[in-house]
Formats: sequence, C-alpha cells, structure tokens
Amino acid sequence: MSEWTGELYGFYTNKPTKSVFSFFKNEILKIDYQYEYNSYNDEESLFFYKDKNMLRHHEDIGYNLDLDNKGCFCIEAKIVNLHGIATLFEFESESNFEPYDINLQLDDIFYYVLILPDFIENSQFCSDIHRLFVNTLAKIRL
Repeated sequence: MSEWTGELYGFYTNKPTKSVFSFFKNEILKIDYQYEYNSYNDEESLFFYKDKNMLRHHEDIGYNLDLDNKGCFCIEAKIVNLHGIATLFEFESESNFEPYDINLQLDDIFYYVLILPDFIENSQFCSDIHRLFVNTLAKIRL
C-alpha cells in the first residue's frame, strides 16, 4: 500500500502521555476494541482495532470504514516544542472579538495525533472517537 490513508487531528497539551494513554485506552476497551502499543524514537502510539478481521482489512487497504461503518484508528504521541505565531479566533469558547495574533513559546509539551478512518463530519463513528479523545484530555487533571 503506497497511498496515505486516514484523517489526522493534532492536539498540543500539557497532559502527559502515560495518563492520556491509560485513560483513553480504558475508554476504548469499553467498546470492545483491542490495541497494540508501540514505541520508537521517542514517539509512542496506541493502535486500535475491533478484531483480527478488521486488522487484516486495514493492513490490506489502510484506514477505512468498510466493516459496519467502523474501522481501525490510532493515537500517536511525542514531546515537542511549540514556538510560533498563531491567530486566535476563539478563546474559552468565546469568539466575540476580532482575531489577533499570539506568540507561542512552549517547551516540552505533549503533541498527540489522532488518526481516524474518515473526517469527523462524515462519520458518526469517527466523531464519537474524536469526542472520546477530547473528553479524555478534559478529564485529566495534573
């Protein structure tokens, strides 16, 4: 398979990988998915699949929703520095202001990439997994 598949959703946070992976894994186990943990070059990942049939299908064609509108998905994590300028359109759910630039100088923060079979706007399954991850980040207290 030479074509890239899956839709990527990135998150920068101060929530540590050990806590995030543990909490998210437990939430996903409730929907009867299995997982594989991998670690390579300071990056960690959890890959989720329903059963061996889904895993084999994923290995053949990549991320997909072919089996009952569900599919494999993954969360990857690493520690990064975030230095840059971003335009702020919304803050704490408020957007009643003119967008403006903010400077970001954050060292050693956690960057997560959630890889889903499709866009969250196109799939209830993907939307549900995305929401579970967002809720995981919200529930973890340092």
